[in-house]
Amino acid sequence: MKYFKITFFPLTAGVTVGVIVYGLFDISLDDTKALSMLFIKGIVVGLSVGLILGLLNAYFKIDIFKSRK
Repeated sequence: MKYFKITFFPLTAGVTVGVIVYGLFDISLDDTKALSMLFIKGIVVGLSVGLILGLLNAYFKIDIFKSRK
């Protein structure tokens, strides 16, 4: 579970914000329907990418915060 959480939370937040910011360049800020669809799309893409990569990290057990001695 530790390996899943290490990957899931940062990736989900980063991908969600990245998709939303990238999508803001393509739409008008006056269109509320497009804005709501953009936020929904960002959340769905972020959660799915975070879930897939979190499960892969739990399987392969890659520790990115490994202390080096």
